[in-house]
Amino acid sequence: MSFYSFYIDTLLFCEYNMSIDSHYYERRMQMTKQINPRATVLTIALGTFMSSFDINAANIALPMIQSKFNTSIAVVEWVVVAYLLTLCATQLTFGRTADLYGFKKLYVTGSIGFTLSSLLCGISASISMLIVFRVTQALCASMMIATGSAIITNSVPASNRGKALSLSAISVAVATCVGPSLGGLLASAFGWNSIFLINVPIGIVETVLSLRYIQKDSGKPSSKFDPLGSLLIMAALILILLPLDMVSSTSRFDLLTLSLLAAGVVLLGVFVLYETHCDHPILNMQFFRNRVFTASNLAATFFYTAEFILVFLAPFYLQKVRMLTPTAAGIMMLPLSLAMIVCAPVSGAISDKIGSRSMCGLGMLILAVSTLFMSGYTQSTPTVLLILIFALCGIGAGLFQTPNNSTVMGSVPAENRGIAAATLGTMRNIGMVLGEAISAAIIASSLNGAGGTPLAEGTPQWQSAFLTAMQAACITAAGCALGAMVLSFAKGKENKTNELKEAGEIQ
Repeated sequence: MSFYSFYIDTLLFCEYNMSIDSHYYERRMQMTKQINPRATVLTIALGTFMSSFDINAANIALPMIQSKFNTSIAVVEWVVVAYLLTLCATQLTFGRTADLYGFKKLYVTGSIGFTLSSLLCGISASISMLIVFRVTQALCASMMIATGSAIITNSVPASNRGKALSLSAISVAVATCVGPSLGGLLASAFGWNSIFLINVPIGIVETVLSLRYIQKDSGKPSSKFDPLGSLLIMAALILILLPLDMVSSTSRFDLLTLSLLAAGVVLLGVFVLYETHCDHPILNMQFFRNRVFTASNLAATFFYTAEFILVFLAPFYLQKVRMLTPTAAGIMMLPLSLAMIVCAPVSGAISDKIGSRSMCGLGMLILAVSTLFMSGYTQSTPTVLLILIFALCGIGAGLFQTPNNSTVMGSVPAENRGIAAATLGTMRNIGMVLGEAISAAIIASSLNGAGGTPLAEGTPQWQSAFLTAMQAACITAAGCALGAMVLSFAKGKENKTNELKEAGEIQ
Protein backbone atom coordinates (compact mmCIF):
# COMPACT_ATOMS: atom_id res chain seq x y z
CA MET A 1 0.00 0.00 0.00
CA SER A 2 1.37 3.40 -0.95
CA PHE A 3 1.58 6.29 1.47
CA TYR A 4 -0.94 8.21 -0.61
CA SER A 5 -3.47 5.34 -0.42
CA PHE A 6 -2.95 5.16 3.32
CA TYR A 7 -3.48 8.93 3.52
CA ILE A 8 -6.78 8.69 1.61
CA ASP A 9 -8.02 5.81 3.78
CA THR A 10 -7.21 7.76 6.94
CA LEU A 11 -8.85 10.93 5.60
CA LEU A 12 -12.06 9.15 4.64
CA PHE A 13 -12.09 7.14 7.84
CA CYS A 14 -12.23 10.39 9.81
CA GLU A 15 -14.50 12.13 7.33
CA TYR A 16 -17.22 9.51 7.42
CA ASN A 17 -16.72 8.62 11.09
CA MET A 18 -15.98 4.97 10.42
CA SER A 19 -19.14 4.43 8.39
CA ILE A 20 -18.35 1.68 5.86
CA ASP A 21 -20.84 1.94 3.07
CA SER A 22 -20.94 2.10 -0.70
CA HIS A 23 -20.36 5.85 -0.72
CA TYR A 24 -17.03 5.32 1.07
CA TYR A 25 -15.72 2.97 -1.59
CA GLU A 26 -17.06 5.16 -4.36
CA ARG A 27 -15.34 8.22 -2.91
CA ARG A 28 -12.07 6.32 -2.38
CA MET A 29 -11.97 5.11 -5.98
CA GLN A 30 -12.58 8.66 -7.19
CA MET A 31 -9.77 10.09 -5.03
CA THR A 32 -7.16 7.40 -5.78
CA LYS A 33 -7.52 8.12 -9.48
CA GLN A 34 -6.51 11.70 -8.91
CA ILE A 35 -2.96 12.93 -9.14
CA ASN A 36 -1.21 13.72 -5.87
CA PRO A 37 -2.24 17.36 -5.23
CA ARG A 38 1.10 18.14 -3.60
CA ALA A 39 2.90 17.38 -6.85
CA THR A 40 0.44 19.62 -8.71
CA VAL A 41 0.98 22.51 -6.30
CA LEU A 42 4.78 22.18 -6.50
CA THR A 43 4.61 22.12 -10.31
CA ILE A 44 2.61 25.38 -10.40
CA ALA A 45 4.96 26.90 -7.81
CA LEU A 46 7.96 26.17 -10.06
CA GLY A 47 6.22 27.82 -13.03
CA THR A 48 5.35 30.83 -10.87
CA PHE A 49 8.96 31.12 -9.77
CA MET A 50 10.19 30.93 -13.38
CA SER A 51 7.99 33.75 -14.66
CA SER A 52 8.53 35.93 -11.56
CA PHE A 53 12.30 35.44 -11.59
CA ASP A 54 12.41 36.57 -15.21
CA ILE A 55 10.70 39.87 -14.39
CA ASN A 56 13.12 40.67 -11.56
CA ALA A 57 16.26 39.45 -13.33
CA ALA A 58 15.58 41.35 -16.56
CA ASN A 59 15.55 44.70 -14.76
CA ILE A 60 19.08 44.25 -13.46
CA ALA A 61 20.45 43.55 -16.96
CA LEU A 62 18.95 46.58 -18.71
CA PRO A 63 22.19 48.65 -18.60
CA MET A 64 24.11 45.77 -20.20
CA ILE A 65 21.44 45.32 -22.87
CA GLN A 66 21.54 49.06 -23.59
CA SER A 67 25.31 48.92 -24.10
CA LYS A 68 25.17 45.74 -26.17
CA PHE A 69 22.70 47.13 -28.70
CA ASN A 70 23.89 50.76 -28.44
CA THR A 71 20.39 52.10 -27.87
CA SER A 72 18.73 54.68 -25.63
CA ILE A 73 17.20 54.19 -22.20
CA ALA A 74 13.78 55.01 -23.65
CA VAL A 75 14.09 52.10 -26.11
CA VAL A 76 15.64 49.54 -23.77
CA GLU A 77 12.91 50.27 -21.21
CA TRP A 78 10.51 48.48 -23.56
CA VAL A 79 12.19 45.19 -22.68
CA VAL A 80 10.33 45.52 -19.37
CA VAL A 81 7.35 47.67 -20.38
CA ALA A 82 6.32 45.44 -23.30
CA TYR A 83 6.38 42.41 -21.00
CA LEU A 84 4.23 44.01 -18.28
CA LEU A 85 1.71 45.52 -20.71
CA THR A 86 1.26 42.17 -22.46
CA LEU A 87 0.71 40.43 -19.12
CA CYS A 88 -1.93 42.98 -18.11
CA ALA A 89 -3.76 42.98 -21.42
CA THR A 90 -4.07 39.24 -22.10
CA GLN A 91 -4.81 37.46 -18.83
CA LEU A 92 -8.60 37.84 -19.05
CA THR A 93 -8.53 36.44 -22.57
CA PHE A 94 -6.48 33.42 -21.52
CA GLY A 95 -8.54 32.90 -18.37
CA ARG A 96 -11.71 32.61 -20.44
CA THR A 97 -9.91 30.40 -22.96
CA ALA A 98 -8.89 28.06 -20.13
CA ASP A 99 -12.47 27.86 -18.84
CA LEU A 100 -13.63 26.83 -22.31
CA TYR A 101 -10.85 24.54 -23.52
CA GLY A 102 -9.08 23.32 -20.40
CA PHE A 103 -6.57 24.52 -17.82
CA LYS A 104 -3.94 21.88 -18.52
CA LYS A 105 -3.91 22.48 -22.27
CA LEU A 106 -3.32 26.19 -21.85
CA TYR A 107 -0.80 25.84 -19.01
CA VAL A 108 1.32 23.28 -20.87
CA THR A 109 1.17 25.41 -24.04
CA GLY A 110 2.34 28.40 -22.01
CA SER A 111 5.17 26.42 -20.43
CA ILE A 112 6.46 25.19 -23.79
CA GLY A 113 6.09 28.64 -25.37
CA PHE A 114 7.80 30.39 -22.46
CA THR A 115 10.78 28.04 -22.75
CA LEU A 116 11.12 28.59 -26.50
CA SER A 117 10.62 32.35 -26.18
CA SER A 118 13.32 32.51 -23.51
CA LEU A 119 15.72 30.78 -25.89
CA LEU A 120 14.85 33.26 -28.65
CA CYS A 121 15.31 36.20 -26.25
CA GLY A 122 18.76 34.86 -25.35
CA ILE A 123 19.92 34.65 -28.97
CA SER A 124 18.36 37.93 -30.16
CA ALA A 125 20.61 39.84 -32.54
CA SER A 126 18.92 43.25 -32.14
CA ILE A 127 16.93 45.21 -29.60
CA SER A 128 13.85 44.94 -31.85
CA MET A 129 14.08 41.15 -31.89
CA LEU A 130 14.49 41.07 -28.12
CA ILE A 131 11.40 43.23 -27.55
CA VAL A 132 9.31 41.09 -29.94
CA PHE A 133 10.36 37.87 -28.23
CA ARG A 134 9.71 39.46 -24.83
CA VAL A 135 6.12 40.01 -26.00
CA THR A 136 5.78 36.33 -26.98
CA GLN A 137 7.41 35.35 -23.69
CA ALA A 138 4.84 37.47 -21.82
CA LEU A 139 1.97 35.91 -23.80
CA CYS A 140 3.11 32.46 -22.69
CA ALA A 141 3.68 33.60 -19.11
CA SER A 142 0.16 35.04 -19.15
CA MET A 143 -1.21 31.59 -20.08
CA MET A 144 0.52 30.09 -17.06
CA ILE A 145 -0.41 32.86 -14.62
CA ALA A 146 -4.05 32.92 -15.77
CA THR A 147 -4.46 29.20 -15.06
CA GLY A 148 -2.06 28.46 -12.19
CA SER A 149 -4.30 29.49 -9.28
CA ALA A 150 -7.31 27.78 -10.86
CA ILE A 151 -5.37 24.51 -11.25
CA ILE A 152 -4.32 24.62 -7.59
CA THR A 153 -7.85 25.48 -6.46
CA ASN A 154 -9.33 22.56 -8.39
CA SER A 155 -6.65 20.13 -7.18
CA VAL A 156 -6.79 20.58 -3.40
CA PRO A 157 -9.62 20.43 -0.85
CA ALA A 158 -11.22 23.77 -0.09
CA SER A 159 -10.14 23.41 3.55
CA ASN A 160 -6.47 23.45 2.42
CA ARG A 161 -6.74 26.02 -0.37
CA GLY A 162 -5.01 28.81 1.54
CA LYS A 163 -2.02 26.64 2.42
CA ALA A 164 -1.71 25.44 -1.17
CA LEU A 165 -1.97 28.91 -2.68
CA SER A 166 0.62 30.17 -0.20
CA LEU A 167 3.26 28.23 -2.13
CA SER A 168 2.66 30.52 -5.11
CA ALA A 169 3.15 33.54 -2.86
CA ILE A 170 6.35 31.97 -1.52
CA SER A 171 7.56 31.35 -5.10
CA VAL A 172 7.06 35.02 -5.93
CA ALA A 173 8.88 36.05 -2.74
CA VAL A 174 11.82 33.72 -3.44
CA ALA A 175 12.03 35.00 -7.03
CA THR A 176 11.98 38.56 -5.69
CA CYS A 177 14.80 37.67 -3.30
CA VAL A 178 17.12 35.95 -5.76
CA GLY A 179 16.07 37.68 -8.99
CA PRO A 180 18.21 40.82 -8.79
CA SER A 181 21.22 39.15 -7.14
CA LEU A 182 21.24 35.95 -9.22
CA GLY A 183 20.37 37.90 -12.37
CA GLY A 184 23.26 40.28 -11.74
CA LEU A 185 25.62 37.37 -11.08
CA LEU A 186 24.58 35.57 -14.27
CA ALA A 187 24.79 38.73 -16.38
CA SER A 188 28.23 39.61 -14.99
CA ALA A 189 29.64 36.11 -15.43
CA PHE A 190 27.99 34.92 -18.66
CA GLY A 191 26.45 37.99 -20.34
CA TRP A 192 23.02 39.59 -20.37
CA ASN A 193 21.47 36.77 -22.42
CA SER A 194 22.15 34.22 -19.67
CA ILE A 195 19.23 35.59 -17.63
CA PHE A 196 16.93 34.37 -20.42
CA LEU A 197 18.80 31.18 -21.30
CA ILE A 198 18.64 29.98 -17.68
CA ASN A 199 14.89 29.59 -18.22
CA VAL A 200 15.44 26.90 -20.86
CA PRO A 201 16.45 24.00 -18.58
CA ILE A 202 13.99 25.15 -15.91
CA GLY A 203 11.25 25.37 -18.54
CA ILE A 204 11.94 21.85 -19.83
CA VAL A 205 11.63 20.44 -16.30
CA GLU A 206 8.47 22.50 -15.72
CA THR A 207 6.89 21.22 -18.94
CA VAL A 208 7.61 17.58 -18.09
CA LEU A 209 6.18 18.03 -14.60
CA SER A 210 3.06 19.82 -15.86
CA LEU A 211 2.37 17.04 -18.36
CA ARG A 212 2.60 14.47 -15.58
CA TYR A 213 1.19 16.14 -12.49
CA ILE A 214 -1.60 18.45 -13.69
CA GLN A 215 -4.94 16.71 -13.86
CA LYS A 216 -6.38 15.97 -17.27
CA ASP A 217 -8.95 18.49 -18.43
CA SER A 218 -12.54 17.42 -17.99
CA GLY A 219 -15.29 18.15 -20.45
CA LYS A 220 -16.24 21.81 -20.62
CA PRO A 221 -19.77 23.20 -20.93
CA SER A 222 -20.66 24.22 -24.45
CA SER A 223 -20.05 27.93 -24.84
CA LYS A 224 -18.49 30.36 -27.27
CA PHE A 225 -15.43 32.56 -27.12
CA ASP A 226 -15.93 36.33 -27.13
CA PRO A 227 -13.40 37.78 -29.61
CA LEU A 228 -14.78 41.33 -29.60
CA GLY A 229 -14.72 41.51 -25.80
CA SER A 230 -11.17 40.19 -25.81
CA LEU A 231 -10.03 42.89 -28.25
CA LEU A 232 -11.86 45.63 -26.33
CA ILE A 233 -10.30 44.80 -22.96
CA MET A 234 -6.81 44.43 -24.43
CA ALA A 235 -7.04 47.77 -26.21
CA ALA A 236 -8.53 49.51 -23.16
CA LEU A 237 -5.85 48.28 -20.76
CA ILE A 238 -3.00 49.14 -23.12
CA LEU A 239 -4.36 52.64 -23.76
CA ILE A 240 -4.75 53.25 -20.02
CA LEU A 241 -1.48 51.74 -18.78
CA LEU A 242 0.81 52.95 -21.58
CA PRO A 243 0.32 56.69 -20.93
CA LEU A 244 0.72 56.09 -17.20
CA ASP A 245 4.12 54.59 -17.94
CA MET A 246 4.91 57.56 -20.18
CA VAL A 247 4.03 59.94 -17.33
CA SER A 248 6.46 58.10 -15.05
CA SER A 249 9.36 59.30 -17.19
CA THR A 250 8.11 62.81 -18.06
CA SER A 251 6.28 63.61 -14.78
CA ARG A 252 3.61 65.51 -16.71
CA PHE A 253 0.41 64.90 -18.65
CA ASP A 254 0.64 66.28 -22.17
CA LEU A 255 -2.01 66.18 -24.90
CA LEU A 256 -0.91 62.77 -26.17
CA THR A 257 -1.03 61.04 -22.77
CA LEU A 258 -4.38 62.62 -21.92
CA SER A 259 -5.81 61.56 -25.28
CA LEU A 260 -4.61 57.98 -24.85
CA LEU A 261 -5.99 57.84 -21.31
CA ALA A 262 -9.36 59.20 -22.45
CA ALA A 263 -9.53 56.69 -25.28
CA GLY A 264 -8.69 53.86 -22.88
CA VAL A 265 -11.37 54.89 -20.39
CA VAL A 266 -13.97 55.15 -23.17
CA LEU A 267 -13.05 51.69 -24.48
CA LEU A 268 -13.23 50.29 -20.95
CA GLY A 269 -16.77 51.68 -20.65
CA VAL A 270 -17.70 50.17 -24.02
CA PHE A 271 -16.26 46.84 -22.87
CA VAL A 272 -18.37 46.84 -19.69
CA LEU A 273 -21.58 47.69 -21.62
CA TYR A 274 -20.85 45.07 -24.26
CA GLU A 275 -20.06 42.34 -21.74
CA THR A 276 -23.26 43.11 -19.82
CA HIS A 277 -25.37 42.24 -22.88
CA CYS A 278 -23.13 39.57 -24.45
CA ASP A 279 -24.44 35.99 -24.42
CA HIS A 280 -20.96 34.51 -23.93
CA PRO A 281 -18.90 37.25 -22.21
CA ILE A 282 -15.17 36.99 -21.69
CA LEU A 283 -15.79 38.46 -18.23
CA ASN A 284 -19.16 37.75 -16.64
CA MET A 285 -20.11 41.07 -15.12
CA GLN A 286 -22.43 39.21 -12.72
CA PHE A 287 -19.29 38.27 -10.76
CA PHE A 288 -18.95 41.89 -9.70
CA ARG A 289 -22.32 41.72 -7.97
CA ASN A 290 -20.54 39.39 -5.58
CA ARG A 291 -19.15 41.72 -2.94
CA VAL A 292 -16.47 39.25 -1.88
CA PHE A 293 -15.13 38.87 -5.44
CA THR A 294 -15.19 42.59 -6.23
CA ALA A 295 -13.74 43.88 -2.96
CA SER A 296 -10.99 41.24 -2.90
CA ASN A 297 -9.86 42.05 -6.45
CA LEU A 298 -9.85 45.79 -5.76
CA ALA A 299 -7.95 45.18 -2.52
CA ALA A 300 -5.33 43.25 -4.53
CA THR A 301 -4.87 46.24 -6.84
CA PHE A 302 -4.38 48.63 -3.91
CA PHE A 303 -1.97 46.21 -2.23
CA TYR A 304 0.24 45.72 -5.28
CA THR A 305 0.26 49.45 -5.95
CA ALA A 306 1.58 50.04 -2.43
CA GLU A 307 4.07 47.18 -2.66
CA PHE A 308 5.53 48.28 -5.98
CA ILE A 309 5.92 51.86 -4.79
CA LEU A 310 8.15 50.46 -2.06
CA VAL A 311 9.95 48.00 -4.35
CA PHE A 312 10.69 50.83 -6.77
CA LEU A 313 11.88 53.31 -4.11
CA ALA A 314 13.98 51.10 -1.86
CA PRO A 315 16.86 50.34 -4.28
CA PHE A 316 17.26 54.05 -5.14
CA TYR A 317 17.27 55.02 -1.47
CA LEU A 318 19.78 52.36 -0.51
CA GLN A 319 22.14 52.87 -3.46
CA LYS A 320 21.85 56.60 -4.16
CA VAL A 321 21.23 58.02 -0.69
CA ARG A 322 22.87 55.45 1.60
CA MET A 323 25.55 54.80 -1.06
CA LEU A 324 25.40 51.01 -0.71
CA THR A 325 26.55 48.66 -3.44
CA PRO A 326 23.85 46.75 -5.39
CA THR A 327 24.82 43.56 -3.53
CA ALA A 328 24.59 45.25 -0.12
CA ALA A 329 21.27 46.86 -1.09
CA GLY A 330 19.90 43.45 -2.09
CA ILE A 331 20.97 41.95 1.23
CA MET A 332 19.39 44.86 3.10
CA MET A 333 16.04 44.13 1.39
CA LEU A 334 16.15 40.39 2.07
CA PRO A 335 14.10 40.66 5.30
CA LEU A 336 11.13 41.91 3.26
CA SER A 337 11.00 38.76 1.12
CA LEU A 338 12.04 36.40 3.92
CA ALA A 339 9.25 37.68 6.17
CA MET A 340 6.77 37.17 3.34
CA ILE A 341 8.04 33.60 2.84
CA VAL A 342 7.49 32.82 6.52
CA CYS A 343 4.10 34.52 6.87
CA ALA A 344 2.41 33.40 3.63
CA PRO A 345 1.82 29.72 4.57
CA VAL A 346 0.92 30.62 8.16
CA SER A 347 -1.68 33.18 7.08
CA GLY A 348 -3.01 30.77 4.47
CA ALA A 349 -3.50 27.99 7.02
CA ILE A 350 -5.18 30.31 9.55
CA SER A 351 -7.48 31.85 6.92
CA ASP A 352 -8.61 28.34 5.91
CA LYS A 353 -10.12 28.05 9.40
CA ILE A 354 -11.30 31.54 10.31
CA GLY A 355 -11.71 33.32 6.98
CA SER A 356 -9.59 36.01 5.38
CA ARG A 357 -11.00 39.33 6.60
CA SER A 358 -9.01 39.68 9.83
CA MET A 359 -5.77 38.34 8.32
CA CYS A 360 -5.97 40.65 5.29
CA GLY A 361 -6.99 43.65 7.38
CA LEU A 362 -4.19 43.11 9.89
CA GLY A 363 -1.64 42.65 7.11
CA MET A 364 -2.60 45.89 5.42
CA LEU A 365 -2.58 47.79 8.71
CA ILE A 366 0.98 46.57 9.38
CA LEU A 367 2.02 47.50 5.83
CA ALA A 368 0.49 50.99 6.15
CA VAL A 369 2.22 51.69 9.48
CA SER A 370 5.61 50.38 8.33
CA THR A 371 5.32 52.42 5.12
CA LEU A 372 4.70 55.57 7.13
CA PHE A 373 7.88 54.81 9.08
CA MET A 374 9.71 54.52 5.74
CA SER A 375 8.55 58.02 4.83
CA GLY A 376 10.77 59.29 7.63
CA TYR A 377 13.96 57.63 6.37
CA THR A 378 17.03 59.88 6.24
CA GLN A 379 20.68 59.41 5.34
CA SER A 380 21.45 58.51 8.95
CA THR A 381 18.55 56.18 9.79
CA PRO A 382 20.03 53.25 11.81
CA THR A 383 20.59 50.08 9.80
CA VAL A 384 18.78 47.97 12.42
CA LEU A 385 15.69 50.14 11.99
CA LEU A 386 15.85 49.79 8.19
CA ILE A 387 15.97 45.99 8.48
CA LEU A 388 13.10 45.97 10.99
CA ILE A 389 10.86 48.13 8.80
CA PHE A 390 11.56 46.03 5.70
CA ALA A 391 10.69 42.92 7.71
CA LEU A 392 7.42 44.50 8.89
CA CYS A 393 6.53 45.31 5.29
CA GLY A 394 7.10 41.66 4.40
CA ILE A 395 4.97 40.48 7.31
CA GLY A 396 2.11 42.73 6.21
CA ALA A 397 2.36 41.52 2.62
CA GLY A 398 2.55 37.86 3.68
CA LEU A 399 -0.51 38.15 5.93
CA PHE A 400 -2.57 39.67 3.12
CA GLN A 401 -1.60 38.00 -0.13
CA THR A 402 -2.47 34.32 0.37
CA PRO A 403 -5.82 34.77 2.20
CA ASN A 404 -6.95 37.36 -0.35
CA ASN A 405 -6.04 35.10 -3.29
CA SER A 406 -7.86 32.20 -1.65
CA THR A 407 -10.96 34.35 -1.16
CA VAL A 408 -11.10 35.35 -4.82
CA MET A 409 -10.73 31.76 -6.03
CA GLY A 410 -13.35 30.49 -3.60
CA SER A 411 -15.95 33.13 -4.46
CA VAL A 412 -16.82 31.80 -7.93
CA PRO A 413 -18.12 28.46 -9.24
CA ALA A 414 -15.52 25.86 -10.23
CA GLU A 415 -16.25 26.26 -13.94
CA ASN A 416 -15.31 29.95 -13.77
CA ARG A 417 -12.06 29.72 -11.82
CA GLY A 418 -9.96 30.34 -14.91
CA ILE A 419 -11.44 33.78 -15.42
CA ALA A 420 -11.29 34.41 -11.65
CA ALA A 421 -7.55 33.67 -11.61
CA ALA A 422 -7.08 35.82 -14.71
CA THR A 423 -9.03 38.72 -13.18
CA LEU A 424 -6.88 38.53 -10.06
CA GLY A 425 -3.72 38.40 -12.18
CA THR A 426 -4.86 41.40 -14.20
CA MET A 427 -5.58 43.39 -11.05
CA ARG A 428 -2.15 42.41 -9.70
CA ASN A 429 -0.33 43.59 -12.81
CA ILE A 430 -2.35 46.81 -12.98
CA GLY A 431 -1.29 47.49 -9.39
CA MET A 432 2.35 46.83 -10.30
CA VAL A 433 2.25 49.24 -13.23
CA LEU A 434 0.44 51.89 -11.17
CA GLY A 435 2.92 51.57 -8.30
CA GLU A 436 5.90 51.96 -10.59
CA ALA A 437 4.31 54.84 -12.51
CA ILE A 438 3.24 56.74 -9.37
CA SER A 439 6.61 56.47 -7.65
CA ALA A 440 8.58 57.27 -10.80
CA ALA A 441 6.39 60.30 -11.56
CA ILE A 442 6.75 61.69 -8.02
CA ILE A 443 10.52 61.25 -8.11
CA ALA A 444 10.91 62.71 -11.61
CA SER A 445 8.89 65.76 -10.59
CA SER A 446 10.92 66.35 -7.41
CA LEU A 447 14.35 65.87 -8.96
CA ASN A 448 13.97 68.77 -11.36
CA GLY A 449 15.68 71.93 -10.17
CA ALA A 450 14.92 75.51 -11.05
CA GLY A 451 13.74 75.91 -14.62
CA GLY A 452 13.08 72.17 -14.91
CA THR A 453 16.78 71.26 -15.10
CA PRO A 454 17.43 67.83 -13.53
CA LEU A 455 19.57 67.90 -10.41
CA ALA A 456 22.99 66.26 -10.59
CA GLU A 457 22.72 62.71 -9.25
CA GLY A 458 24.49 62.04 -5.96
CA THR A 459 24.74 65.67 -4.87
CA PRO A 460 23.35 66.79 -1.50
CA GLN A 461 20.61 68.69 -3.34
CA TRP A 462 19.65 65.53 -5.27
CA GLN A 463 19.58 63.42 -2.11
CA SER A 464 17.47 65.98 -0.27
CA ALA A 465 14.99 66.19 -3.16
CA PHE A 466 14.82 62.40 -3.38
CA LEU A 467 14.04 62.04 0.32
CA THR A 468 11.23 64.60 -0.08
CA ALA A 469 9.85 62.65 -3.03
CA MET A 470 10.20 59.39 -1.11
CA GLN A 471 8.20 60.83 1.75
CA ALA A 472 5.32 61.74 -0.58
CA ALA A 473 5.45 58.36 -2.34
CA CYS A 474 5.48 56.41 0.95
CA ILE A 475 2.48 58.36 2.25
CA THR A 476 0.70 57.48 -1.01
CA ALA A 477 1.63 53.81 -0.52
CA ALA A 478 0.31 53.90 3.04
CA GLY A 479 -2.97 55.32 1.73
CA CYS A 480 -3.20 52.45 -0.77
CA ALA A 481 -2.54 49.90 1.99
CA LEU A 482 -5.28 51.45 4.13
CA GLY A 483 -7.60 51.31 1.11
CA ALA A 484 -6.87 47.59 0.81
CA MET A 485 -7.57 47.18 4.53
CA VAL A 486 -10.96 48.90 4.25
CA LEU A 487 -11.87 46.75 1.25
CA SER A 488 -10.80 43.61 3.12
CA PHE A 489 -13.31 44.31 5.87
CA ALA A 490 -15.96 45.61 3.47
CA LYS A 491 -16.09 42.39 1.45
CA GLY A 492 -18.04 40.61 4.17
CA LYS A 493 -17.50 37.19 5.66
CA GLU A 494 -16.92 34.24 3.35
CA ASN A 495 -19.22 31.26 3.74
CA LYS A 496 -16.70 28.47 4.32
CA THR A 497 -19.46 25.90 4.71
CA ASN A 498 -20.75 26.52 1.21
CA GLU A 499 -17.25 26.22 -0.22
CA LEU A 500 -16.75 22.87 1.50
CA LYS A 501 -20.09 21.62 0.24
CA GLU A 502 -19.23 22.64 -3.30
CA ALA A 503 -15.95 20.74 -3.05
CA GLY A 504 -17.78 17.66 -1.77
CA GLU A 505 -15.90 17.69 1.53
CA ILE A 506 -19.00 17.84 3.74
CA GLN A 507 -22.59 16.77 3.24
